[in-house]
Amino acid sequence: MTGKTAGSVLDDKARLVVDELYRRSRGQMLPAAVPMLLRAVRTRLRTGGWDTTQSPEGKAWLADKLVALEPQKAALCYLLCRSIGARRVVEAGTSYGLSTIYLASAVRDAVTESADGEQLGAGLVVGTEHEPGKVAAARANLQRAGLDDWVDVREGDLRETLIDLDRPVDFMLVDVWIPMALPALKLVTPKLRAGALVVCDNVVSGRRQYADYLAYVRDPKGPFRSVTVPGQGGLEISLKKTEN
Repeated sequence: MTGKTAGSVLDDKARLVVDELYRRSRGQMLPAAVPMLLRAVRTRLRTGGWDTTQSPEGKAWLADKLVALEPQKAALCYLLCRSIGARRVVEAGTSYGLSTIYLASAVRDAVTESADGEQLGAGLVVGTEHEPGKVAAARANLQRAGLDDWVDVREGDLRETLIDLDRPVDFMLVDVWIPMALPALKLVTPKLRAGALVVCDNVVSGRRQYADYLAYVRDPKGPFRSVTVPGQGGLEISLKKTEN
């Protein structure tokens, strides 16, 4: 008899690390639920929006939080990467490397299961993270998951760390501080191959804050075709059009 949800898409080594990180994330966020709500209400009254990370205090509070992509969303990213054979992936907002584990697993599996026999070096996830402590933690978590050889985690401002992508990109995950979402996508867009996919998190719960991003990917004359997937804050999945 099958369970209530599908099994993990990860191998056992990666799954153990991911399960630990999700437990840590829940341990961080559950006690913070009420203070977060109060902070959000104050922000709403002051600015008209719910995003508490715009202030220096909000950003400081967020600096050590995992803020993990939900398991179902992370697994969806894995499956989307596999479905298009993604070997070059960009992640805007690596944090502690939880979603990176899913992306790196997809790239590794695409390469190692390919008929052409290409191995290490034929696939890579480029992650970018602003917080030095999170960069160090992400690298350690990826090593424990056995995936560190498949990821380049770049520390610093993504407007600098993503300017030198040397190969066409197949897939991009945008799960970053909201004001950086559109700059990140615009920077990577010229590198996205036709048919590449871009996934952006929380576009339903944060639709006002993501207004510029959504206008860009939904523009009929722009470079993308896009669909919104509701639930758990929502996802925007955007397909890079074939260039004329």
